[in-house]
Amino acid sequence: MRNSLRLAVILVVFSGQALAAKGKKAAPAEPASTMDQDDPAAKEQSEKKIAEAKPETDEEIAAREAKADAEQVKKSRARDKFGLYANLLVGFGKAPIPGPGADETTGNTTSGTFMAGGYYDLSPEFTLGARLPWTVGSQRQLDGDQATVTALGSLQLMGEYRVALSPFSRLPIFFGIGLPTAQGNYNTDAGRQQTYLNMMADAASGYRDPELFGTKRLPLIVGVGIDYQRRALSVRAATKFVFGVKVGGELGTTLDPSGAGTYELKSVAIRNVTSAGIAYQFLDKPKLYAALDSWIAYSAINAWEFNSTAGATPPTRFQVAFEPRIGARFGKISPSIGYIFPIGGRLADAPATGLELHCDFAF
Repeated sequence: MRNSLRLAVILVVFSGQALAAKGKKAAPAEPASTMDQDDPAAKEQSEKKIAEAKPETDEEIAAREAKADAEQVKKSRARDKFGLYANLLVGFGKAPIPGPGADETTGNTTSGTFMAGGYYDLSPEFTLGARLPWTVGSQRQLDGDQATVTALGSLQLMGEYRVALSPFSRLPIFFGIGLPTAQGNYNTDAGRQQTYLNMMADAASGYRDPELFGTKRLPLIVGVGIDYQRRALSVRAATKFVFGVKVGGELGTTLDPSGAGTYELKSVAIRNVTSAGIAYQFLDKPKLYAALDSWIAYSAINAWEFNSTAGATPPTRFQVAFEPRIGARFGKISPSIGYIFPIGGRLADAPATGLELHCDFAF
């Protein structure tokens, strides 16, 4: 009886375990899950890896770089609404004057031309400005003595309108009119000394700005240029025509003492100046740059001409000049220094050169 009871208990236990095992096998199988599949961050990283795996095309790289360069150029060209500047041009040598020989010059002169100017932006594209030069110099006279002379130049009023051609290129259109305030005359010793001094200031500048130094002339200026800038490099070119309308002044004599010809004051003087320049900013903090400017001046009609009666070949009317410069920008102040020297032409024969110190003040 006891053995039978034990056997019954054993059968019941084994039967329960068998049923439990059968129930487990009957349960539906669920797919195994991992932490990577359920983690949103993992999915995000996976998507990023797929996106990064796609390389940029050459066109996409060029477009991205051009956009960055355009932003840099826009920032570097940003202007303050109002600015002033001061300029000192120290001239050395002699100024060519009309005469029977190509070597006709003033006496040896050391001059200093002080010029003050400023501008005001009426809009981001349109600017008005003004400038006025004043020159003092020590001139050697015909008798060998040195004379200190001063002469005011012409007050110039200017305007400039800038047309955007691209994110990197602009087309400046400029114009101006001057007041005939340049001192000097031709029929008195004192007046002639002032005329020669203004001619020396013109020569020291490489004949670049005749509108500032024409004695008894009303200057009219019109010109156009191109300005390209990208990254640290900027390139520019321009051409202008200057018309000096006679408003006074007379020659003391029109006949050359040697009898080789006659002198004449022209009713309108005309000079064209075509320039080109390049600058490179080689340091960001502080901003330092080096530049080279060059220009060709063509004096189609001089204010004061000599007409040869012997058919002599007149001196060249072309003049080429260069000015290497270095400059910097410290906040609102931008100083620079350059040296003007002629290549060939009458200025090289005279010779006449100029040391230029310039400083801009922005507000």
